[in-house]
Amino acid sequence: MIKAIIFDVGGVYMQGSFVDFVNQSRQILGINETFYVDKLIVFDKRYNSGEISIEECFRSYFGVEINDDQMKQIINVWTNTWKPTPEMIDLVINLKKNYRLAILSNSDPVNSENYTRLGWYQYFDPIILSHEVHLLKPDKRIYEITLEKLGLKPEECLFIDDQADCLVPAADMGMSVIQFRSVPQLKAELDALLSVK
Repeated sequence: MIKAIIFDVGGVYMQGSFVDFVNQSRQILGINETFYVDKLIVFDKRYNSGEISIEECFRSYFGVEINDDQMKQIINVWTNTWKPTPEMIDLVINLKKNYRLAILSNSDPVNSENYTRLGWYQYFDPIILSHEVHLLKPDKRIYEITLEKLGLKPEECLFIDDQADCLVPAADMGMSVIQFRSVPQLKAELDALLSVK
């Protein structure tokens, strides 16, 4: 029986666009190129594991000089790119009535602090973030930490992620998994699995 539902953050609980972020940042930096596909945007994994600062990450990614004012503007765009939709907030509140909710996410300290301040993490406990534990999905150890914090067996947990490769370790361990594509699709799959309206 499912006792806990574990959410990824970016692309599941929070919606936003890497493309929009990169293109707005390129405008700030005066770079005359446009990106169109999220999957082509890969930031330095050292940032998600807490090894480098956001400034170091963006300087490495954009590959140009970034002055203090430009950096401030880019970080502002970054922190305003992702947010939960009202439909997702409603779903989470509804699920919390019957299930423990947790977060397991490749993360960054700047946005995570922002999400906490805005109250978007208030529905979840535990919250396992890659930059805090210095491990990234799909490393099996970060899933083991999540189960340990929950005090539950894999078969008592459901993990939701938008990235197929991040679902593999969870499924291999015995968790139920759902690949997120949209809120209506997620609701339909949750209804089938949990009989939750």
